Amino acid sequence: MGPIINKNRNILKKMKKIKYVKNIGKKGFTYLLIASILIAIVLIVFLTTQRYKYQDRQEIDQIRIKTINDFVKGFNDDVERATYISSFRTLLAIEDYIATKGTFLNNTETQFQETFYYGTLNGSIPEIMEDSSFQNYLTNMNNIANKMGIQTQVNISKISLKHSNPWNIEVSINSNISIQDKEGLVSWEYQKEFKTILPIENLRDPLYSTFTNNRVPNTIIQNPFENLVNSTNNNTTNLKKLINNSYYVESSNAPNFLMRFENNYSPDPLGYGIESIVNIGEINAQDIEVYSDRVKIDYIYFNNLDSTKICDVDGIPSEYYFVIPQNKTNLYEINELNYSTSCP
Repeated sequence: MGPIINKNRNILKKMKKIKYVKNIGKKGFTYLLIASILIAIVLIVFLTTQRYKYQDRQEIDQIRIKTINDFVKGFNDDVERATYISSFRTLLAIEDYIATKGTFLNNTETQFQETFYYGTLNGSIPEIMEDSSFQNYLTNMNNIANKMGIQTQVNISKISLKHSNPWNIEVSINSNISIQDKEGLVSWEYQKEFKTILPIENLRDPLYSTFTNNRVPNTIIQNPFENLVNSTNNNTTNLKKLINNSYYVESSNAPNFLMRFENNYSPDPLGYGIESIVNIGEINAQDIEVYSDRVKIDYIYFNNLDSTKICDVDGIPSEYYFVIPQNKTNLYEINELNYSTSCP
């Protein structure tokens, strides 16, 4: 019996051992399953977080690009306004300089370029140009851009001005522009010409300011009348108002406004010249010598230029000293009136 009992005991031990191993296997599988689920959850959370981070970054980048794009658009519009302001103040500064100094410019365009960009005029800064030069504008614009995380660089290659017609001046600046995000996200590099139009009306005529020692300044006011002389009854009322107020008319053989800064009395090459008739009464009232024998067209009168004259025009009193060149009878609409060519 002994061997049988021992054998049964051994079988029982093996069965317990197998049962224990099975239990261990079941627990291991459970642990493995739980671990796998936990790992899967961690992966899902991680991947979801990364996806949201990527989406957030995309949205941030899109907002950033739109912000800089809006800045570029705003900059292009703002440059034109800045060009107008600096240009207009430059003209005021130059005309004031001529009026107070009593001297003309050597080169209008060169002087304009200096004052427009740097705000200086012959070594000094006119009060009207303080913090108003184009360079000041670029500095302020750079400061604003830096606060937005934007780097800007604007190089001006050319500044020019010319008449677009007798009554307006066109100022243009050629520029090379670089605008970029400091993080290197996006950048713009381009060349652009900015233009602005300046009306000359109500600006002072440098000829009057200089030749009258600024005692009889005359602002540019365009002739408001459709007709100077009534062709029906030869009424000269409007012509007399033109003379009294020294209104300006277009004239193809006169200098333009910009040429007057240099006292250049040559005809404007494009026919954009303007002229006025000097009011001798106002000149005389300021104790300035009057030359009754000179032609009363401003640039001719002040520079004492020779010309074939007409005078004693019907309907114009003698105290007006209305003396004009013979080739301007049509311009002043007196070709149907009586006049004399025997002038002093």
